[in-house]
Amino acid sequence: MISTLKENFFVLVRKLSSFTYLNMTQFLGAMNDNIYKLLTIYFFIQMEGIENSHIVLATTGAIFVLPFLLFSSSAGIIADRYSKRNIIITTKSLEFCIMTLGMISFAYSSKIGAYFTLFLLATHSTLFSPSKYSILPELLPPEKIPKANGLMTSFTYLAIIFGTFLASFILDITDRSFMVASAFCISISLIGLFTSCCIQYTPPSGSSKRLNAHFVHDIYVTLKALRSEPSLIAAIVGSAFFLFLAAYVQLNMIPFAVQSLHLTDVQGGYLFLLTAIGIGSGSIIAGKISGKRVELALVPLAGVGITISFFLLDLLSNNIYAAIPLVIIIGIFGGIYLIPLDSYIQIASPKQYIGQAVAATTFLSFIGVLCSSILLYAVTEIFGFQADKGFTILGFITAALTVLYGFIFFDYLTRFVGLILSRLHFQITFSGQDKIPAEVPAIFVCTHTAWNDTLLLLGAQRQRIRFFIEKEQEHTKVLRRMYHLLRVVFIPEMEPLENNPECLNAIKRTLEKGISVCIFTTDPNVVREFEKLKHAHLVRQVLRETHCPLIAVHIDKEEKYKQSRFFTRLMKKFRVPAAISFDQVLWENKPEAKKNGNFEKNSSFELAKKTNFQEFQQEGYQRI
Repeated sequence: MISTLKENFFVLVRKLSSFTYLNMTQFLGAMNDNIYKLLTIYFFIQMEGIENSHIVLATTGAIFVLPFLLFSSSAGIIADRYSKRNIIITTKSLEFCIMTLGMISFAYSSKIGAYFTLFLLATHSTLFSPSKYSILPELLPPEKIPKANGLMTSFTYLAIIFGTFLASFILDITDRSFMVASAFCISISLIGLFTSCCIQYTPPSGSSKRLNAHFVHDIYVTLKALRSEPSLIAAIVGSAFFLFLAAYVQLNMIPFAVQSLHLTDVQGGYLFLLTAIGIGSGSIIAGKISGKRVELALVPLAGVGITISFFLLDLLSNNIYAAIPLVIIIGIFGGIYLIPLDSYIQIASPKQYIGQAVAATTFLSFIGVLCSSILLYAVTEIFGFQADKGFTILGFITAALTVLYGFIFFDYLTRFVGLILSRLHFQITFSGQDKIPAEVPAIFVCTHTAWNDTLLLLGAQRQRIRFFIEKEQEHTKVLRRMYHLLRVVFIPEMEPLENNPECLNAIKRTLEKGISVCIFTTDPNVVREFEKLKHAHLVRQVLRETHCPLIAVHIDKEEKYKQSRFFTRLMKKFRVPAAISFDQVLWENKPEAKKNGNFEKNSSFELAKKTNFQEFQQEGYQRI
């Protein structure tokens, strides 16, 4: 009987994949981190009084962040040098020892012991973080990595939700027994150790970089190496800013609940649970909106939502029925803000720098956490503001960064807004979309008949796109302003495009940035214009140097409504039936490009290749 049970147990263990065990391991670790961190906060509030909660929260946050600042660079180097599976098992073993030390600290009511345990727990998470994300390409084929990222993100925030809830719940039902709560943490660490041992062995990735005591210099070198990839540094800084926001909200939530909503500190912990639920929901929403490509336009849009929600939370701070939905909404917009940034970081980072890129992001993110602790202390102790005013200050900071990222991601933003407007204004039928390359930008040739042709092109493909129009038509000031926002370039009328080196160089520079180009021609016969451009010497030279396809596009819009009924004519006025087809394709010098490797050496196109992924959901790191 016992041997049968053992055999069935091992059969069940072997049925689950290594990724499943990895996901279980990181879930249990993230949950334990959040439970113990909140237990430490409640422990010190109980010893020092609720009136000192803001000092306790600021101090606890600062201690928890120190290992991430000191050891993130080293953790990334270790992850790139040694077997990531062995690193994960080692960190899980350390977690069990750390949780045992935490129980001893609570038993003897030792402040130093509790703070030291928190520091060690953060050190364990620092070592674990780069390995758990950079091991994914070693466990899964490339086409499954996006879906795996989505699952890991969902489970990470689920762990935050469970951890936040359980810390408060266990203390509630045990009459604030920290011994029982720490015993629960020890059992969770043992289960995590078991699941980590079930992950298959992965060999070292081959990096020979050595540990350097000057970790700040390592971070600087990594960021300098990543600077060549468009928008990557902006994504890393934006991701770090999210952790600054999340950490401040978490630290400020208990004082806010006590001062404005007249709740207890434990009930304030439940309130932050709602924010974590919102972040998880926002992550799923971001994945659904993004579809198959990272949608960086969501970042400034979500920033607007976060800003407004912070201001409203201060304005309605005495109304619990308004505060509860607002903290959920803040979390939802936070998840929508975060997921495109973290996904872009993982996808766009060069392979040999993935571990170090994650480490650099972690380092900057926890600089943000440290800044949140400093800001909390300054708001409450130096300026003497109540907790609700801290959210207004956070709103102004978020508004400033949102404006900045609106400029940085302007091309992404205009493409996304154009996509939305095209879906609202047109009832579109597509054909030939499989001819649009996923790996590189493209040159589209299309007849220009009306201003809304730009919306159709924006809605028909997912690359950023810039328009070159041969002849400017007569438009109102509003439409001319819209063309300006869409970065439309008007080609001088006196010289045809195929003989205009200046315009062709502008097109080439645009393609080298990973941005597609649409050439709007006044010739009603787009095939004739396509053939003329295809055989033009200067155009063929651009195609040879960029290896981008030249695609003829046909747009048909139904403009006659007189024979239809009134309601049908009215609907067609706002939902114009349109058909867009991608027909003839010329991909100049494609075999040679692959043979001589020019395509692989062009970082812009390598980035374009990386940013195409099959089922983009979401990606994130353990956050709170």
